[in-house]
Amino acid sequence: WLAEHADVVLLFFDPDKPGTTGETLDCLTHSLSGLEHKLHIVMNKVDSFRHIHDFARAYGSLCWNLSKVIPRKDLPPIYTMFLPQEALGRAESAPTPLSAAMAELEATRGDVLREVARAPERRIDNLITRTHDS
Repeated sequence: WLAEHADVVLLFFDPDKPGTTGETLDCLTHSLSGLEHKLHIVMNKVDSFRHIHDFARAYGSLCWNLSKVIPRKDLPPIYTMFLPQEALGRAESAPTPLSAAMAELEATRGDVLREVARAPERRIDNLITRTHDS
């Protein structure tokens, strides 16, 4: 019920358990079925990776797990999210092999924030869809 009435649905995955729980699979196959236009998948805490290959492994695992339960030819976009160091009140940390990719990860973080900010605009579309479907 809640997802049907929401304007935007964000489904977060942590790197240590990328979409492998039964609750997550049930949520995607039953609760969010038919609401794909509202669903935004987010891999959270991407700044916790030390190496780019760790990020790639977790991202690939998430894609693999989602491909089993999302009945589409192509997976929807998977956004990345993290808390910037400034938001945590920390100074810049020592560079890691993933530091070079942080600018690109920051851009997709911005995409998530823009989708949330657009929620009021989407409300009308969602009301029309819900009215049409009932």
